[in-house]
Amino acid sequence: MSADPPNAETAVPERDDEPVPKLPRGRGFRFSGPEMFRIGMTIVTLIGVIVLARPCANSVSGFVTGMDGSGSAANMPKPGTVDQPQQYESLKPGMSDAEIKAAIERAKARNAEPGKTSSDSATP
Repeated sequence: MSADPPNAETAVPERDDEPVPKLPRGRGFRFSGPEMFRIGMTIVTLIGVIVLARPCANSVSGFVTGMDGSGSAANMPKPGTVDQPQQYESLKPGMSDAEIKAAIERAKARNAEPGKTSSDSATP
């Protein structure tokens, strides 16, 4: 294989002496007085939110737990001390009125306290 002779299209052009335009470069940020004030206030607000979050949360929790009048959270339920719900009777779509009434009566009988009948525990 022989090398192709250079032609005018593939030949390397000679070096141009024209100046290359420079990309515009900024000289840093330039903010006016009101813009600097806004930036400063935003920074102060963010720092305030971070610093005051814990004391505010503690105050709110103390207020909420103090609503019962005793001022302590001793009456708050602890895990395992809350009564578990009774078994539920499932009502499904398409049940007849008789099936619904029977399910309600079964639930009343299951949840009735000893010594009471299911008609005594009915609410108006």
